[in-house]
Amino acid sequence: MAGSIKRIGTMGFALLLGYLVLALPNQIGALARANEWWPPIELPLILMALWGLPRRVTRFLSPLLAIVLVLLTLLKMADMVALQAYWRIFDPISDWRLLGPGWNVFSGTVGTGKAWLLAAALVVVLLLILAIMVVGWSLLARQATPGRPVTQRRWLWAMASGVLLVSLAGGLRHDAPRLADSSRLMAEHVTQSRQNLRDLAALKAHARQDPVAQTPTEQLLTGLKGHDVLFVFIESYGRTALEDERYAGVMRSRMAAIDSELGQAGFGARSAWLASPTVGGQSWLAHSTLQSGLWINSQRRYNWLMGTDRVSLARLFKRAGWQTMAVEPALTREWLANRYFQFDRVYDARNLGYEGEPFNWITMPDQYTYAALQRLELSHKYRAPIMAEIATLTSHAPWTPIPPLVDWAQVGSGRIFNQWANAGDSPDVVWQDSERVRTQYLKSVDYALEALGSFVAHYGNDNLVVIAMGDHQPASLITGEGASTDVPVHVMTRDRRILDQFGKWGWRPGMLPAQDSAHWGMDALRQRLVEGFDAP
Repeated sequence: MAGSIKRIGTMGFALLLGYLVLALPNQIGALARANEWWPPIELPLILMALWGLPRRVTRFLSPLLAIVLVLLTLLKMADMVALQAYWRIFDPISDWRLLGPGWNVFSGTVGTGKAWLLAAALVVVLLLILAIMVVGWSLLARQATPGRPVTQRRWLWAMASGVLLVSLAGGLRHDAPRLADSSRLMAEHVTQSRQNLRDLAALKAHARQDPVAQTPTEQLLTGLKGHDVLFVFIESYGRTALEDERYAGVMRSRMAAIDSELGQAGFGARSAWLASPTVGGQSWLAHSTLQSGLWINSQRRYNWLMGTDRVSLARLFKRAGWQTMAVEPALTREWLANRYFQFDRVYDARNLGYEGEPFNWITMPDQYTYAALQRLELSHKYRAPIMAEIATLTSHAPWTPIPPLVDWAQVGSGRIFNQWANAGDSPDVVWQDSERVRTQYLKSVDYALEALGSFVAHYGNDNLVVIAMGDHQPASLITGEGASTDVPVHVMTRDRRILDQFGKWGWRPGMLPAQDSAHWGMDALRQRLVEGFDAP
């Protein structure tokens, strides 16, 4: 009797798990919608297959089905993360490479110990689900075999048919989820992967046409000769920061303050919009799009680009006589991607000289990054002009804690920032409240722009040109639904001739881009710069 109850319980639990997995939406926002949990049509069809196929088939089908359902669970969970962070579904072929960066951010946010504990708990839960479903579905498959009572088999088929009718009836409701939604989801992933491969083939053909790379050296970037040109990526700085009413008041005041500060230092600014190839993360896609002049909007495209001989923007500047360098405070080990970019020097967390404490996952504050570049390179008098790509970090999630700006003379080795490295609530506390997360995001972007403006005004000279842009919009938790992929872009310099050229392109005066400011893809900037500043 006890064994019979145990078997019935196992089968019932396996059925419940099967229902939950198949009905589970792949979007976080849909979890609370009751209509999403209507009985999925796949469930009765699976039961009919288990009861209608020969036993020699179902003996292997049952464990295979359990494995597929666990993998489907993982796929839907991955979609939830990808849709929340990157506004797209998960790509199993290329997105597995994001596990490392994702783990770094996650463990830096909640703490390494808690992260490992949660990961272990997830693995245990998935293994338990797999074990229960393997046993449960195998037991279910034996309930309608020819050796079972006829009445039992009839009741089972009647139950499956009834669930099938309920599922089909649900499709008639105006707010019903799509029939066979899980099956459609898997088909959508297959279709996406095939389309990505076709798009990559088209990109390869387009990449072979690169007139910019054929520009004679004596004509290359002559309009920028003698200038230090800094390309600054401001982490998670998107159009939402300037236009969403939750952030716009603070940010517009910040832009006005920077305009005033730059003006007092003799600098002018022009601003516009760029469409970023990524949202929520994967900043390297934005960096490689700028450098290559190609639309690198997926990890698959990025991996392909790293193995090509497409001439990077850094190589073009190097050919024209600049020293080139990448300033990447997020990097903590050798940067293999530089085999493609070919910067002369790479500064990262290991050699920027920061002796202060990290700010959770953030290795160092932006102000220190700028100060280190000034100390290590820009302050030298007898040198070639510098072209640098700088990827700032303070406005990267988890956005806490945020240091204040200090006097530049006090930055030193960075130890002055220790007093704020562990200030306030930890990320795992802040991230329990969405409003607090948005508040911290605003503080971090405000700080990032303040540090940039102060750096230019304090250290800038007649030969400095700064082109600063967001790398991507933040996650939808910050932007809300339906936001664009646009990021602001600014040029700052004392050279009126350079400002006038950007003005001809539709970049508006000041740090605040207008609605009618120029709007380019980020991939267009490389060609615009070379063609706009080559010899006439």
